[in-house]
Amino acid sequence: MLPYERKVLKGLQGLNSYLGDYKLKKNSGAMKTVYVLLLAIIITGATVGVGVWYFTRPIPANVLEIYHWWTSGGESAAINALVNVFQSKYPNVSVIQSPVAGGAGYVFKSVIKPLVLAGEAPDAFQLHAGYEMKPYVDGGYLDPINDLWSSEGFESVFPAVVKDMVNFSGNYYAVPVNIHRPNVVWYNKHILDANGISASITTWGDFFAACDILKQNTTLTSPISLGDQGPWAATHVLEQLMVSEGIDFYQDFINGKITVATNSQLNDALTKFAKYLNYTNDNHGTLTWDQATAMLISGKSAFNIMGDWANGEFLKAGAVYGVDYGTFPVPGTSNIYGLVVDCFEHPKGVKHPDNSLNWLKVVGSKDGQNAFNPLKGSISARTDLTDSDKALYGPYQKAAIADFKAATYMYPSTVHGSGMPESFTAKLDNIISALVDSSRNKDSTAAVSAAAASLTGAVTAASSDFVKVWKLH
Repeated sequence: MLPYERKVLKGLQGLNSYLGDYKLKKNSGAMKTVYVLLLAIIITGATVGVGVWYFTRPIPANVLEIYHWWTSGGESAAINALVNVFQSKYPNVSVIQSPVAGGAGYVFKSVIKPLVLAGEAPDAFQLHAGYEMKPYVDGGYLDPINDLWSSEGFESVFPAVVKDMVNFSGNYYAVPVNIHRPNVVWYNKHILDANGISASITTWGDFFAACDILKQNTTLTSPISLGDQGPWAATHVLEQLMVSEGIDFYQDFINGKITVATNSQLNDALTKFAKYLNYTNDNHGTLTWDQATAMLISGKSAFNIMGDWANGEFLKAGAVYGVDYGTFPVPGTSNIYGLVVDCFEHPKGVKHPDNSLNWLKVVGSKDGQNAFNPLKGSISARTDLTDSDKALYGPYQKAAIADFKAATYMYPSTVHGSGMPESFTAKLDNIISALVDSSRNKDSTAAVSAAAASLTGAVTAASSDFVKVWKLH
């Protein structure tokens, strides 16, 4: 709603309340007539006023309009830094941002889809790379940008799996702006040190052994914090357990090949997940993911599995990486780097096509990515960062950049829209929520079997939608 409209609406509401009270007191038919006439006059005047304002308001002649879901303090600072780079290169362009609040873009999707379907897409909008883009590609709502990829040299600076995530049927449809890593264990260093626990944990056996030691520490609410009020947070943990079964297994899973409920690796991952849940806080279902991170920061828990967007919560709290907190890869994934990739597209028929393409150039550029990512908490999707580029990033991000460069394998996240088709992922959170509800602090055998059957059944039902063939090694 425009500012003028809000003022008019408030005025109408106030008058309505006033005249309503007066009418009740006087109980007069004449007053009803006055009320109706006055209201009609004001509504007519307001409508004409808004109409005149709308059609005579100043509109910049040269505009770039972008939609995204980055609304928190750090996110807003990051996108503003990226916009500043764009405007330094194209100073005559006015940038209009339309941010839509809601974690991971869940709310954003319900806003952007109707605009795109109505032919009113902005000049560029944010999506997760991978299958989340597919409905827009299939519907013909995005233009291929192969020429831009060629002119900007993107082919040589983005990793193969990242390139595959924005490529459909041989055409590029988006440019990645960052990479978040999902397979990260965050830990409270003070708690581990006080209990003689080394952070050099590489196996699930060692991880659960550490949790057993911590379970005896009565000052902790729980060894592991979990906040799955948004159910994706629990599914996020399971995804990392699936990856820890080996890159071949996860590759088969996201290619739709795990269709037998008795698959040993699938059941092993689900069994470990059920065990993991027994070390989590009782109020997990009432907490958001960041509230679970806050438990770690305040010393109520020692471990938390979450993507590296969590680093912003530690920084906001004034915690120091390597002193107050630390990270290690999820057990079994030390040589694997998960990919949660945000990107921007070039919608078909946009009002400012040149500005849209120039925005994508900046999004993929080293200048743009080095302005955005240090503030966002993610790392650049480019592989050609120099030492001076890396110096722009914080301590956690420097460690993540080193891991990214050294990784043997990379994988697209399913939970965050990339790895598997929506016809499967739409059912995923409900399946895992049922497992959480039925297995925590109970005999989990039946719950694991039920989850395995549900997961493989969902994969089979969506079999025709597995159109991408992921090659992770």
